[in-house]
Order: sequence, then C-alpha cells, then structure tokens
Amino acid sequence: MFKVVIVNHINSLSRVIYIENIIKLLGGFSINQKKLIEIEKNPEFWIHRIDSKNLKLIDKEKILGAKSSRAVNIIKIKPKDKILFFTRMSEGKNRNLFFIGYGLVEETFDKNKKYLGFDKSKRKIKLKGIKYFNEPIFTKDISNNLDFVKNKKNSSNYFESEYRSIPESDFKKILKKQNLISDFPNYFEKLSYTTDEFLMNSIEALLNLVKMMDNSNQIEIKKFLHLLHKLVAYYGVSKSYDEIERFYSLNIWKLKLEHTSSRNPDNFVELYDPRGNSYRFGYIRLK
Repeated sequence: MFKVVIVNHINSLSRVIYIENIIKLLGGFSINQKKLIEIEKNPEFWIHRIDSKNLKLIDKEKILGAKSSRAVNIIKIKPKDKILFFTRMSEGKNRNLFFIGYGLVEETFDKNKKYLGFDKSKRKIKLKGIKYFNEPIFTKDISNNLDFVKNKKNSSNYFESEYRSIPESDFKKILKKQNLISDFPNYFEKLSYTTDEFLMNSIEALLNLVKMMDNSNQIEIKKFLHLLHKLVAYYGVSKSYDEIERFYSLNIWKLKLEHTSSRNPDNFVELYDPRGNSYRFGYIRLK
C-alpha cells in the first residue's frame, strides 16, 4: 500500500502532477489537471448586483447567471469563491443600493438553459447556500471604508457591474456590519406605502405637539426620534429605533424642516437631500 505525502515546499504544479501520477500508479482514473490546479487556488470574493424581484427564485434554485450572453466576469468565478449580493430597495420615494447577504459557490457549469428567466449566459453558478443579513446594509454607509471604491464621492459607479471582484478585506468589512440569518429576509416588504404615509404623518403631528409643549428654539434630532419611536409603537407599528432613524434620514427633506449643527458629534444624524447627498445635523429648529 502506498501512502501519499505532500511536502509543503513542492510548488502547485508539481504537486498536481505528483498526485496524478500516484493515483495512476494505484490504478486510479486520470484526473483533469486543470481542475486540480483550480482547487489549489485560493478562493476569490465578488459582489453581484441582482434585481430584488428575482431574489426569491434565486433563493429557491440556488443558481446564478448573467443577463448578457457575453458576460466576462462570470467566467472567472470558480468553486469555493464567495459572492456578496446587493440590490435596489425602496425607502419612501427613493431606491437605494443595499448589501443583503452572500453565497458560497459550490460549482460552475455550462448550459444553454434559463433557470431564472433572465440568465442569458451559458455559464451558470450553483450556490451551496445563501446567508442573509439580519438587516440590509446601505452601500453609502460603508463605501468610505471599502478599498475597491477608489472615488468615495462617486461610490455608485462601483456598483454598476453585474459581477465585480473585490478584496477579501472588503468582504470581511461588510460581513462585520450585520448578523447573518438563514431564512429568506422579510425586509423587502417592510416599508409599504401605507406605513410610509403613517410615519410621515406621525412626524408632523409629533413636531406640532413638541412646538406647543416646549418653549425651546430647538430639539435634538435623536431625542425627537426616541419620542417618535415610542409614538409609533403605541399605535402598534413594530419598528426599531434604527429603522425610524433611517426613515427620518431619507425622507425628512419632504417636510422642508430647518436643521442645525451641533458641537457634540454624538448628536449627529446623517440626513439626505432629494439627490441622495448627505449632511450631518444635531437639532431640529422649532421656531
């Protein structure tokens, strides 16, 4: 009986040939050398842009493709690579990009079949599984910390490609932002039009009440949001404080309120204008 021992200092190609020769010597079948070399490579990391309406089908089939039959990057993806998913989601009247989870590549294969309806590429990717983020991660909130986003002012340009290679360090930074869950996430239907309308009306009503009861010229945004959180909970609307703050940040421009800065950075809340530009404020002006 032969015992195969792989010595660390043997280079990749020599190791592949060595293993193949031993298997042949033992009467085994011939191994495809290219496949063995692929296994020797370290896993790579990718981001993949998908349409949220296709996510349930992707979750069911555990298969990915590309919209173009001439897609290039999908050919470079191999088993054991990891793919981060991002998609556009509605928040009020805005549609922003969010990371929602990742999948591990089990295998790749070529087949002229549309598993998802839109996948025109011959190359397909079979996923071992999908892990979702407990809450979606707004790409603009983390873009400044990602190495593959070179121009921080125009971060959206780096999320145009259907598939894009990213450094492992960026992959880990994104994963650290949220806990992972195995079940299909329910946040794609969190903010219905009715809920949006209720939250906007609640902000206006609470603001008018604060103006009547408080003689101050201004109120801390975070203090106001904590009051708003309690108010909507009283009416049976289940929203976390973070969800309330996110909604306020993205939609408050519609009410044309005046906000002012703060000397205390702990009071800052990121507010967005209709074009998606963000500004940091600490107070709502009441008078």
